[in-house]
Amino acid sequence: MKVLVVGSGGREHAICWKLSQDSNVDKIYAIPGNAGISSIANCLPFKVEDIDSIVKFAKENRIDWTIVGPELPLAIGISDKFKENGLEIWGPVKNLAKLEASKAFAKEIMRKAGIPTANFRIFDNFGDIKEFLKKERYPLVIKADGLAAGKGVFIVNNVEEGLEIANKLFNEEILGEAGKKVVVEEFLNGREFSLIAAIKGEEIYYLPPAQDYKRIGEGNTGPNTGGMGSYAPVPWIDERLIKVCDEKIFKPLMDEIHKMGLQYEGFLYGGLILVDGEPYVLEFNVRLGDPEAQVILPLLDFSFLSFKEGTWKDKKIKDKKAVCVVLASKGYPGNYEVGREIKIRESEEVIIFHAGTKWVDGKLVTAGGRVLNVVALGESFKEARDKVYKNINNISFENMYYRKDIALEVENL
Repeated sequence: MKVLVVGSGGREHAICWKLSQDSNVDKIYAIPGNAGISSIANCLPFKVEDIDSIVKFAKENRIDWTIVGPELPLAIGISDKFKENGLEIWGPVKNLAKLEASKAFAKEIMRKAGIPTANFRIFDNFGDIKEFLKKERYPLVIKADGLAAGKGVFIVNNVEEGLEIANKLFNEEILGEAGKKVVVEEFLNGREFSLIAAIKGEEIYYLPPAQDYKRIGEGNTGPNTGGMGSYAPVPWIDERLIKVCDEKIFKPLMDEIHKMGLQYEGFLYGGLILVDGEPYVLEFNVRLGDPEAQVILPLLDFSFLSFKEGTWKDKKIKDKKAVCVVLASKGYPGNYEVGREIKIRESEEVIIFHAGTKWVDGKLVTAGGRVLNVVALGESFKEARDKVYKNINNISFENMYYRKDIALEVENL
């Protein structure tokens, strides 16, 4: 089989790594890939939004299956184009990618399906949101409607903070088109977790629940990022709770989708929160999480091709714990420098998934805010965690930054 992976981050490296272990996969291509991916796949210099070039490449090279990592190509209709050309692809069509590409669309469909989520209002101008924010109880959550690379969610604690964010979104247009419509939600207090399902037709398979760390600073402080680390499985999410999520969240959503005359195919990420023992939806994403993929995929004791075939019944999960720590460029998620040389002393104790890296004149250099993901498996979270942090000492680049408290709260579980 020839497989194409679209994307350039740690999630895509993890997907390529998992595919590379399968004897049925003859060739892996990546668009555009990164320095780490280039050791196991042929990387091609197209942009992920250049759908026509990607379709042309897939047709000419007779690609058997394409897996889409990031949300942008899905939001602009890559799956629709592939299907029109008789090509197999893993990821939902444009109308369903709106579950992530439009927070307002997602909230409306949840309301229709009776899915538990925070109460909300939708605004498309500064005047209306200003009046609303003056009368509401705080804290509140303000979300840009469109795609904002994980930087479109703001928790505001009082009317002044609320008006400041609303002004930045509507008047200063800090997020451009993404912030021209806004969802304001009640703040839910509870424990967050990520539950990702693989969906094909009527079949839903739940991957091991994961926990990610969105804030840049230790103790979950500072601005939101794309994710600074993760662990899986989540010890306090049991089979009973996954069954509740299935019955109250995922199945009602699929029923609503079927009423639209559509079928979902691909990963569906539930960003969930447990409030008084009941799960609520904070957000849906239409792909694998990043950095959740980096801890979930190493735990799967079966081929990634099972998702293509829908043959995941009774598939086994390794009885291990997985921990991932993201090494970032100092300044991320704001301004940061790139082009810094990276030195790595390899070790069999960890898997290193590349995120923002590239080769320049034979040297491995930084090329993004999130640079590397250091992942380890262990019999316990402590063992996995110890391996990760020990091996971070074998990696260096100028202005390297990482959180030192990833998976600390589950260390003794």
